Amino acid sequence: MQEGLAIFERAVEARGKLLRAEADRAGAVVGVLALTFDVGRIVIHPADEGLEIEGLAGGEGLPDGLGGLDEEEPWWRVLGQPITAAWPGGVEEGVGATGLGSLMVLKMRFREESENPRTVVLEAAGKGIRVKLES
Repeated sequence: MQEGLAIFERAVEARGKLLRAEADRAGAVVGVLALTFDVGRIVIHPADEGLEIEGLAGGEGLPDGLGGLDEEEPWWRVLGQPITAAWPGGVEEGVGATGLGSLMVLKMRFREESENPRTVVLEAAGKGIRVKLES
């Protein structure tokens, strides 16, 4: 879990802007999710222990069979926006927050708190990842 959070924390520190969201299928539950930031790519897979997060190096390609989600909810709301925090669900603090055990829920905040932020929630849901915009 710590390695996965560290990948997101590096994107936060770099104020990476979300350029593209892709998944193996559209809808509220996806199997594989790939997020392309201007500072790198992050792929999220469901696993027995929760969410598995992998950072892709510059030359590594994305998994096969992914389609764009740029016009899907909630991605159209946050495209082009910087990621400003990422933390495990259930933890009140932002960047640097850590929890124990597996990562079942990941929250990502786009834009600063003073700039009408949007929080996207990724939740492990069996063999899928449930994606929603936090109200």
